[in-house]
Amino acid sequence: MFGTREALCKELERMFTHDDPLALLIWTEEGVHVACRELSPTDEEITAIQEVIGNTAMGTYRNEGFTSASVRDLLVRHREAVNRQVTVPAQVLSRLVRNVERELIHQEGLAWEAGGPTPARVSQGMADVKVLKALLAA
Repeated sequence: MFGTREALCKELERMFTHDDPLALLIWTEEGVHVACRELSPTDEEITAIQEVIGNTAMGTYRNEGFTSASVRDLLVRHREAVNRQVTVPAQVLSRLVRNVERELIHQEGLAWEAGGPTPARVSQGMADVKVLKALLAA
């Protein structure tokens, strides 16, 4: 399981009676940081690793567990996945970028109509669109 202490306690109360014997193993942010110290993980990477650990199927967890070495391996695989590059035809990417830009403009307009500022995710999306357009133009 992954979540805040409060959410996890509620889930444990739902799953088990008050007198069920349990063994609870916890990977905190600090624990992941210590296991991956030499790789200098970011806060976002640590959270991503905790989510992977928390979402691991119980059968897999029972058979394989999580050691410091396996947590470091999760970080390496996470970084590979985040930095993975693929080749996409420029025409396809250009169409997708146009569609995404239109949707972001629409979402920005909805926020403005509701009297709010541009949402951060929309601003970040527009910045990403700008980067992709520049790369496509090069």
